[in-house]
Amino acid sequence: MKNMEKEFGVNIVVREENENGKKVFIVNNEELGVADFGDTLDEAISNFRKSVVLYLEAYPEKKRLLVREEKPVLVSRIFL
Repeated sequence: MKNMEKEFGVNIVVREENENGKKVFIVNNEELGVADFGDTLDEAISNFRKSVVLYLEAYPEKKRLLVREEKPVLVSRIFL
């Protein structure tokens, strides 16, 4: 049986920063105000997902803001 819970997603911004000569990836979502980091991009995204889950457990009312009724064609950011 397929999971009946609605799918949700968040937009993320990924930055690469240098901390004491070491590369660190930072993943941030501005809508929720959640961020996390890791030594690799995969680790940073995994840590971010865990942080979002914990955040939504603490603030379940925020989850309803993230429910997707349809999938977007493109999600991007432009800089002016």
